[in-house]
Order: sequence, then C-alpha cells, then structure tokens
Amino acid sequence: MSARRKSAPVGRTLVRTDAENVTVIPRGLDRLWCFRRSVIIPLARIDAVGIEAAPHRVATGWRGPGLDFLGKLCGTFHPDGERHFWNYSGSGEALRIDVAPGQHFRRLYLSVADAEDSRRALAAALSARAEG
Repeated sequence: MSARRKSAPVGRTLVRTDAENVTVIPRGLDRLWCFRRSVIIPLARIDAVGIEAAPHRVATGWRGPGLDFLGKLCGTFHPDGERHFWNYSGSGEALRIDVAPGQHFRRLYLSVADAEDSRRALAAALSARAEG
C-alpha cells in the first residue's frame, strides 16, 4: 500500500530562485493575460519581500498591457509613475516583491500557493546571497 501525497494548493504564479536570480513564471492562461512568459530579477536588485494582506486595496494606476477583470489583475500597471507587475486573482494574500530603482518593474504582486512560505524562501535566498 502506497502513501498518499497531499496535494498543495496551486498558485497562479511559480517563483523560482537560484544563486543569482528570482524567476517569476505565470501559470496557464495567466501567461496570455500578463503578456509575459516570465519576469527575471537579480537577487541583488531586490529591496524587500513581504505579504500584501489586502491587495485589492492597493492602488494599481492605469493598466497596460494586461487584464483587470472581476478581481483578477494580470500584467503591467502604472501607479504614480512606477511600473508594477501583477499576477493576482482572488481575495487572499499576495506575495509582494519590492525591486530597486532602475529595473523594469519596481514592485511585483503575486498569487502563489502559500505567500508566507514563498516570502520565507525568498528572504532566505536574499540572506544567503548577502552572506556569501
């Protein structure tokens, strides 16, 4: 008799890290709505990682290109002269990644399977890079 594996909730976005970069990959049709297959950010350019408890209250500015429909935010949004990447759907928390000026996006808001686990993993990757 084999043990059953418990399936984890599936997020709208995969977040992968390696020694140098964070790669954000929209899943499924979100690639189409986001107008991107991936976003790659050097770890050295990440200022902070956090949880946005109420992303539906964050000012998004004007959209382009992307989708804003019934609580689904995908693509590029332009609040206050900045450029933010969103791949968020639903009513839960979002992973927030703050990026240093000079990069294509200043901030990312992402629906992931577990925002807190993703935040911890990114924080650990940032710490390891700072130490090493």
